[in-house]
Amino acid sequence: MDTIKKDLQKLFWMLGLALTLPMVLLSGPFAGYLISQWLIEKWGWVPGTTLAFVLLGLAGSVIQTVRILRLLYRRSEKKDL
Repeated sequence: MDTIKKDLQKLFWMLGLALTLPMVLLSGPFAGYLISQWLIEKWGWVPGTTLAFVLLGLAGSVIQTVRILRLLYRRSEKKDL
């Protein structure tokens, strides 16, 4: 019974982390877009900054996704949670 509980706990923990990946990948570019639009409206920055900030947000999202995947991989190799 105890092993079933540990397995379910491990499964739900991994599932929760895996479900956050799409949100992490979308939030970085979206934040970059919002920041660039604010800078363009507030201080009249060049509209080309939108692409730069979206790419910076995407890079940050990819870095965070790799961290989450490494954590998932390390946890899946361990015997107990």
